[in-house]
Amino acid sequence: IAIIGASSAPAKLGFGVARNLTQSGYTGAIHFVNPRGGHLLERPVYTAIAAVPDPVDLAVVIVPAPAVAAALAEVGRRGIRAAIIVSGGFRETGPDGARLEDECLRVARDYDMRLIGPNCVGLLDTHRPLDTTFLPHPTPGDVAFISHSGAICAAVIDWARGQGFGLSQLVSLGNQLDVRETDVLSAVAADAHTRVITLYLEGISDGRRFVREARQVTRSQERLVAITPE
Repeated sequence: IAIIGASSAPAKLGFGVARNLTQSGYTGAIHFVNPRGGHLLERPVYTAIAAVPDPVDLAVVIVPAPAVAAALAEVGRRGIRAAIIVSGGFRETGPDGARLEDECLRVARDYDMRLIGPNCVGLLDTHRPLDTTFLPHPTPGDVAFISHSGAICAAVIDWARGQGFGLSQLVSLGNQLDVRETDVLSAVAADAHTRVITLYLEGISDGRRFVREARQVTRSQERLVAITPE
């Protein structure tokens, strides 16, 4: 995993994500990228994604919105086919942000890349373990949470801890430029540690497809899908 926009400034998201991924117990290679270089959390910081050694399966992008498309192009040229865009400043800000989103999607399609986000928290798996978010670590458990809202993700982690149950996975989808709620449903259901799937949805992109997938998940996996609309 490569974090593009990793930062040594504790107040920045690029530091929070780097810290969480490092502390999560993830056993794969972790790489930090920032044009300033240097070191972060006892690891080297590469000045460009092209300098990061193989293999890299996932890029987490945390740079200003106008720079995201260029960062994705570098990710694509590097041969990485999956990215999480944590950065905000896209469709949620108006027409200019929507145009930036369109450019990101064009780049992703050019390189056959799948995207989560933008304007999202990321994802975590407490059993793998893996944490690409900047949120407090949840207690491991058997409840998965898929959300359109990053703020709700933080609230659910706090609420779950107070209620005495843990999370298996958390997936924050943000603006859903590419990957959407139905795309991740079967993948989350396939997790052996997940017995309950909960969702916070502000809308459904393809209602018929979602219902088909939800029926298949509950029929084959014997797991409950609870939907919490806005």
